[in-house]
Amino acid sequence: MKKTLLLLLFNVITWVSIYAAHVDTTAIVRLNFPTLHIYTIDQEEPTCDYVFPPPGAFGIGTTNKNKVHGRAVLTKQKEVLFDSGDYEKDVSGITIKIRGNTSAYYYSKKGYKIKLQKKADMLCRGNDRFNDKDWALINDGDLALNTMIGLKVSQLMGLGWTPEYLYVNLIMNGEYRGIYMLIESVERNADCRLDVDKQTGYVFERDAYWWNEDKYFTTPMNKEFTFKYPDSDDLTDEQMEYLKNYMETFEQSIADGTYHHYIDLESFARWLLAHDILGTHDSGGSNIFLTKYDNTDTTRVHMATLWDFNSIMRTTDNWARVHYNYFYYEQLFNDPYTRFTQVYKDLWQKNATSVFEQLIQYLSDYAESKTAMYIDISRNFDHYRWNYTDNTTVKDNIDRAITWFNDRYEWLNAHIDTLWVYPTNIDHTPLTTHHSPIYDLNGRKMPSNRPLRPGIYIKNGRKSPSPRPPMGGSS
Repeated sequence: MKKTLLLLLFNVITWVSIYAAHVDTTAIVRLNFPTLHIYTIDQEEPTCDYVFPPPGAFGIGTTNKNKVHGRAVLTKQKEVLFDSGDYEKDVSGITIKIRGNTSAYYYSKKGYKIKLQKKADMLCRGNDRFNDKDWALINDGDLALNTMIGLKVSQLMGLGWTPEYLYVNLIMNGEYRGIYMLIESVERNADCRLDVDKQTGYVFERDAYWWNEDKYFTTPMNKEFTFKYPDSDDLTDEQMEYLKNYMETFEQSIADGTYHHYIDLESFARWLLAHDILGTHDSGGSNIFLTKYDNTDTTRVHMATLWDFNSIMRTTDNWARVHYNYFYYEQLFNDPYTRFTQVYKDLWQKNATSVFEQLIQYLSDYAESKTAMYIDISRNFDHYRWNYTDNTTVKDNIDRAITWFNDRYEWLNAHIDTLWVYPTNIDHTPLTTHHSPIYDLNGRKMPSNRPLRPGIYIKNGRKSPSPRPPMGGSS
């Protein structure tokens, strides 16, 4: 009751301030809630132009993004938590530019990339190992807490790295810009982010916006990849050729059942199961990041982390779309030896109940937290600033999410057994291609580089059963 009265009283004061003098930044700063102040030189604004995709591609890309110099100060009421100092190249201050692609085109409230001139931890965790130059300000969609929820599922599913974040109110050049998530960027950082070798490692992306990048490669399965590390400016032709050849070899290995020598099955399964739990609708632009520690044969490709949660909790009575569309998972589930399917199902059996229980408990606690109360207050400012009409509260968002995840658990639990796996006493010897010509009963020659489905075939002039075990996969 006390919390409710405090909230109502503050809302009245807030709205009087808003209507009296646009958005009153002094009221925002007085909140016991982080405020990020950005001061740019000559109050220059980050801007960009837009480019449209070639035939066969999709999305809207950004280009000509100006890099604005300035200063970043993070406060909480009168306390200064972080100060980058004024801009001096490679010494202090920041650069800031617009981030995002299609979202930047459609939303007036832009997202931003912040680059510190000197490494530091903008989240103020009190440990130098978190220092980095690259940070992001995310506009969390319609403030439905999707990113917070998605990152929690990533953490509970044990992804190798899950970005940390802090909700902040952003004031740029004295003007209120809204509530944002200040978050770690997807970057190589052996101490606290993605650990790959500095000289020979890779962080790369299955990228829907490949057509807007200077350097990318395409595989025989029509998968386009771009580079996060090394940066395209630093990437050599030899490095790009190595990774391209590696991914092409991996694609070929799916057909003969040896793909587990090229990818880390557990990280691939954890990433997908997290998306299946979240019911992610997007498949084309779901930010699929991968890593390879170095360029030796002893390391495999891993799925890196989850990112971009705008479309979660939208696929109700089906698998997440990436389960069977756009990436490699459809082929992995159809491996006749069901290696990947077994790893995926084992993860579900070991983790599902505890993940859902911990997630729902976390959301319930969050709804009653002081952070939730200050997000609700800040939403009033944000909605007025951007002319939003939605008046949902954090508790509304969380009540909806809890109901959705309870239903989601029931659907997944009922359908997980439709993913067929081999009995444990079957020999999982890697597949080999058939060299003697094999024909179906209609006389058509069967491809020699892929498994045969169950049935009767003609080999050496005689009818014989398929030499392959039955195909497994999703229903």
